[in-house]
Amino acid sequence: MTHMRVGIIGGGIFGTSIGYYLSLYKGVDVTIFEKNTIGSGTTAKSAGTVCLMDDSVTEEFFPERLFGFQTFVEMEKEEPGSTGFDKCGTLVVAPTEEFANFVKRHVQLAWEAGFHADYLENSDDIRKIVPDLNLEEILGAGYTPDDGYFDATALAVTYARKARSQGTKVLIGTAVTGITTSGGRVSGVDTNKGHFDCDVVILAAGPWSRFVGRLARLELPLWHTKAEVFILEPKEPLGYALPILKYPRFYTRPEKGNVFICKSHVTVDLSNKQDAGLFDPDTLPMTGGTEPYFFDFLMEQLSQYYPRLLESAVANSWVGYRDVTMDGMPILGDSPVPGLILAVGPGGNGVIEAPAVATALAKYVVTGEKSALIERLNLERFDQIQVK
Repeated sequence: MTHMRVGIIGGGIFGTSIGYYLSLYKGVDVTIFEKNTIGSGTTAKSAGTVCLMDDSVTEEFFPERLFGFQTFVEMEKEEPGSTGFDKCGTLVVAPTEEFANFVKRHVQLAWEAGFHADYLENSDDIRKIVPDLNLEEILGAGYTPDDGYFDATALAVTYARKARSQGTKVLIGTAVTGITTSGGRVSGVDTNKGHFDCDVVILAAGPWSRFVGRLARLELPLWHTKAEVFILEPKEPLGYALPILKYPRFYTRPEKGNVFICKSHVTVDLSNKQDAGLFDPDTLPMTGGTEPYFFDFLMEQLSQYYPRLLESAVANSWVGYRDVTMDGMPILGDSPVPGLILAVGPGGNGVIEAPAVATALAKYVVTGEKSALIERLNLERFDQIQVK
């Protein structure tokens, strides 16, 4: 017998992972509503880097990063190819003392978690990994061969498939057009395919979340930043295996013989209208849409640190929108609308955070027990919340 009906708005990495972990509880009837296809939207344009050394999530949340990485690795072991895992390793280069201290600390955290990691200060050791780097004024680099990147769409599809096997209904091409209430709490959703009764609705719509929140008369403190990506085709094959390569202001990773390059999202200025604002994600093209200023920024970084890549053609490019908060961390848990649960605002860290977020939210929805993660990342930490 069904005891609880839960609707999830969004079939990206957050929505599908929450759907899966909810499906593991008895007496929960779960439906995922996805307006396009599973793993489309921001998830499809994710770099998928889940690195043990990364400044996109502070040390406070290293356990969540580690849990995400370990979860995906186990999924890959259970079903090879299901996550698209490329164990290419990560090299994090430190051009400043502050960043060097950060890298050293994360090398230590990786060791403590049972992974191999080193802090390299000798330029020759760094060049053994990536021979073509300009290491002038570089203080050192952290390296681990144990991590890599995942295919974010493959992860979402795998979670959706696993959720279906547990009885979850996954509805694609199903746009939510309204959030209904009864007796002062959420009672269901209206869609382009009809009405669905729900006892709880979880909002996990990525860059659409602020707009969907308005269906419940809720104005969420979310904005968009641009994830502009270029795929570079080197003039000649590199001749070595490229790891994920991270600097404070940009990062690269291998992409089927080419090089994926993107600006580090922690450097995005929310006050700069070129970088951030409130955009319409429905207008995004599948490819292209990148802007010249962004390409110029990356070329400047490559000129300084990785000049060999300047001799590359642009094989592809695209732009995606990330939903972000002012502090760069997601909003989890209750909203001012009873029965409407939030899983929004992960920024560029949705893939990293999904397993920890999903397990915590699933447990809260079913049992009412709030984890420290939900307590820490609740909506009340922001003081400009509007319910119209």
